[in-house]
Amino acid sequence: MEDKQNTFLVSLRSIVQDVQSASSFDKAISILVERLRDATKVDCCSIYLINNRKTYLRLEATVGLQRDSVGKATLAVGEGLVGLVAQKQEIVNLADAPSHPNFKYLPDVGEDEFLSFLGVPVINQGELLGVLVIQCKEKRLFGEREEAFLITLSAQIASTISLNRSTKEIEDFNCKRYKGKAGSGSIAIAQAVVWKPPVTFDTIHIMYSDDKEIQSELFHQTIFQLQTEMDRAALHLQESSHEAAASGYMSSYGSMLDDLSFEDDVDEEIFSNGYVAASAIKVVATRRIEEADKRGDTDKSHDIRDFASILISRLVHLSPTESDITSPIVLVVKSMPAAFVAEIPRDKVVGFVCVDNATSSHTTILARDLGIPAVIDVNLDLNEVDGRTIIVDGQNAEVLVDPISSVVDEYMQLISQTRHQHELFEAEKYEKGITLDGERINIQLNAGLNSQDDDDLSEQTDGIGLYRTEIAFMLCQNLPSEETQLGWYKTLLERFKDKPVCMRTLDIGGDKGLTYLPIDDQNPALGFRGIRVCIDQPNIIKTQLKAMLLANKDLGNLEIMLPMVSRLEEVIIVKRILNESIHEIEVDLGCAIKKPRFGVMIEVPCVAFIMEELAKLCDFFSIGSNDLIQYLFAADRTNPKVSKIFDPFNPAAVRCFKYLADKSAQVERPLAVCGEIAGSPMGALMLLSLGYKTLSMNYSQIARVKYIVRHVKLEELKEIGKIALTLDSPDQIRALYREYAKKVDLEKIIDLKKFN
Repeated sequence: MEDKQNTFLVSLRSIVQDVQSASSFDKAISILVERLRDATKVDCCSIYLINNRKTYLRLEATVGLQRDSVGKATLAVGEGLVGLVAQKQEIVNLADAPSHPNFKYLPDVGEDEFLSFLGVPVINQGELLGVLVIQCKEKRLFGEREEAFLITLSAQIASTISLNRSTKEIEDFNCKRYKGKAGSGSIAIAQAVVWKPPVTFDTIHIMYSDDKEIQSELFHQTIFQLQTEMDRAALHLQESSHEAAASGYMSSYGSMLDDLSFEDDVDEEIFSNGYVAASAIKVVATRRIEEADKRGDTDKSHDIRDFASILISRLVHLSPTESDITSPIVLVVKSMPAAFVAEIPRDKVVGFVCVDNATSSHTTILARDLGIPAVIDVNLDLNEVDGRTIIVDGQNAEVLVDPISSVVDEYMQLISQTRHQHELFEAEKYEKGITLDGERINIQLNAGLNSQDDDDLSEQTDGIGLYRTEIAFMLCQNLPSEETQLGWYKTLLERFKDKPVCMRTLDIGGDKGLTYLPIDDQNPALGFRGIRVCIDQPNIIKTQLKAMLLANKDLGNLEIMLPMVSRLEEVIIVKRILNESIHEIEVDLGCAIKKPRFGVMIEVPCVAFIMEELAKLCDFFSIGSNDLIQYLFAADRTNPKVSKIFDPFNPAAVRCFKYLADKSAQVERPLAVCGEIAGSPMGALMLLSLGYKTLSMNYSQIARVKYIVRHVKLEELKEIGKIALTLDSPDQIRALYREYAKKVDLEKIIDLKKFN
């Protein structure tokens, strides 16, 4: 018996490993049924998956039933034995399946000869994915060991099926839908054109040349050419009112173009080893990529690969050119360096899709800043999409291939609706955020660079609610000096003079790192990050605070905010450093300076219980909702296995937001929200209903949220908020705000597909 148990355990591990390592979703489920049949020594094994509307199950893979019924045989939830398993979400074990009252005969499936039936629901995070079935020709009940094996296997492969299936979802309409990891822009519909350069960073061979001087000259000419093209593209972006995009574009390669050691290393490979220029670039870049990977600096690794790819493409004259494109298309590529994004002719390339997960974050950011519909890291076969009609849904990070006309019509309506909404928002973007019943709502900007998307940006907002100072640090090769920081901060304060500019002190650690200040953490989210780093390195925060104070000297609109506070002692220490900095500056200048308002971010839940003590040290609070919710539910929102738990509409989250609003009012300190939920239309409604009057968000979200604020009554929303606090499920809470949106004619303004 023990030997049989060990055999089952070995088989279980082996099946799970093979399914997880499969190259595609179809391959994964085929491996699953084949290996499961062999392990359990049954006559038939099949898996049925539920459709997106949770109405029916379809046979997706089988060994034992008719193969041509795969993808065709369906059962409604509750219909047949498979439907019964799905409906009850319980195991069904029968010795004589045909005699069961729920048995459903499907003539084309070929299960006439099978008598025994064992079906187990496949469930991931409470969501039914399908039903796993084994069958035998003999009339017998399956044993406890077989039941346990199937239950354990279904639990272990559920997350894998969910993740893989999300990249190739089963839809009711006859088109293929693929899910990406990131998206930008709105919607694009056009013919797909696949661009496959014959030579890439990965495929280029190591080659040699005796003309070392010529190879070196070619390399340096290419560097100069790239610099010239970047300057020209950046200038074009600036002239097109895309200054933020220009800054991000330059930051992605600028530091490497200025890195003379890279050029020296490439020259060394050319002259010492006789490599041709392209090979030398690959050798040097590969070495640096490996170093970045060892440090865990994924973004740097991707940037180096992008930079090398661009140089190689210039050397061998390979890049998608405007002359290759005769009509509007969606460009489909393995990866898309940021430089290519900046050069895309917008009148001909209406969107793009990248299938590679090594695409640089700069590419995603640049596409977002330019408003280009794009989907990144999508499991798409390049060979299958060339020349076919494709829909790029950047809002939901989805790609649809060969959609039928009714689906195209639906998305065309969405495009038209988006344009209409944009016109509505533009008409009111300079108006104040005042509700229909006269309540003033402050709508502020989250910023990370000295971006200047509009010369009159300060007129569209009520100031900056969050300036992420770490972004500028991340673009430097070493710690920026006080003088350098002073220049950054003064520019921003002057631009928003007479309006508050809330600067968050350096917030690194977790998912934000500095190459010149590496942090080695086994658990970064709960480790050395935020204010903890600055307290450990007081010279860093003191330099930053003095730069901020000097920048504010003649303006007086500075606010300083501390990130990731979890203890009263942290605030006391920084407050002491701040007072020391003020004193030293006043001694140097021989006069008093303006003291900034001082605040604390609420991101760690324990801060909720020391707000009275903190109120004696600070002037305001600001909620970083992303981290607060992450820590509240102990769920990393970037981890697909637990991301569904990260839910701002969970009753616990809603009640937490209400508690914080009430507590801040009690201690007489203003409270803002500067996380993603503040810029989400449905999230903004929820926050307003709970008593929040200051919301800070990204620039692209300001106009829509302002429009929503100006078309609601705060007193009505507060009544909705009272009801929300009594509900016990996220779905009920969402439905409540959805109904209110319909009532006040905001249903089309609030994208009901995405209201987190």
